Amino acid sequence: MQDTSERNGFFGLRFETRRPDEDKHVLPAQNLISALEGLQRTIHLVAMMLQGREVRSRARVTRDIEEHFQLICAPTQVGSFYQATFVADANPGLLAATAIEDVTETTEGLLAALTQGDEAAFRKKVADSAYRAPLIASLERMFKDQGHYALEIRDSRGAVIANSIAATATLESLRQSRLSPDTSSIVTGYFNKIDFKERKLSLLLPGSQRLISCIYEEDIEPVLLANARDLIQVVGTIELDEHGVPLRITDVQEVHPVDTSDIDIIDLLPEHLKSLSRNNLQVSVDLSEDKQTYIASLDELGIDHAAYTRDDLMEGLRAELSFLWTNIALESDDDLSPKAISLKVQLRSYFKEISE
Repeated sequence: MQDTSERNGFFGLRFETRRPDEDKHVLPAQNLISALEGLQRTIHLVAMMLQGREVRSRARVTRDIEEHFQLICAPTQVGSFYQATFVADANPGLLAATAIEDVTETTEGLLAALTQGDEAAFRKKVADSAYRAPLIASLERMFKDQGHYALEIRDSRGAVIANSIAATATLESLRQSRLSPDTSSIVTGYFNKIDFKERKLSLLLPGSQRLISCIYEEDIEPVLLANARDLIQVVGTIELDEHGVPLRITDVQEVHPVDTSDIDIIDLLPEHLKSLSRNNLQVSVDLSEDKQTYIASLDELGIDHAAYTRDDLMEGLRAELSFLWTNIALESDDDLSPKAISLKVQLRSYFKEISE
């Protein structure tokens, strides 16, 4: 039987827990599902892009693309959790191998650009801007939903093409750059009702109890349907009344569900730090009284942070943790106050440098 790593269209997915006390040979099913679904959709979109297919708001994949570029799983390998996959054609023809090779090469190029932080290379490979939003979404599905697991993508020779930590940072930068420069605000409210025919949604503001509406793009419908009657955030240009209360929303850019679940400290660690076994810290997350701002706190390390979006909150917490490590944990006791020395002891009891 042919070694799967020698097959055309090979992608090796290697998962590694960032918790030292967890079994490295098991993996939550949802992590694997997210990675495989994200990779499969990315491959489909790349195939459509290379064939010059027109993409619409939902970027629906055609049946022939699904058949000719199927992501197949090989048996898992023992060790840290590793899943070998390859792209196969359900109905191979004379050009099947060449087409799969082209799609593989382009997909590898996109993954490498993300890991290298090369946004220009990513945009160059995705010259058709209509493909950028769906590709960013599929790649975020693949990398951002890994929780406290790190995901590496390897080629047929075992070389690392991409890793989730670096790729996620680049994807967030690419996502932010898609927002129009005149986007002025974010508003949070309860998803009240939706008009599918006119693509209009109504939002109930928690503070003023005002009902405001906006026109949305078709591709955000899945988010709306998954969060019926829940709090959602709408990014767009917000028109305010004379009291500074949102009156209407125009030019809707994005819609996000509100998520106040705790944040595992593992998800905030910079690449040079690792967690010690006694570390089970969770950052508590809440909303301000008017529901417009995220608030995070971690009493053990004296961390308090606020942001308008959960992504910004996570980024701010990462920066704060990195600052504490550099300016407290690595400093000489002679240069620290008694309170700072106590914090240094706390930091050192939870984390250490990977090189140590």
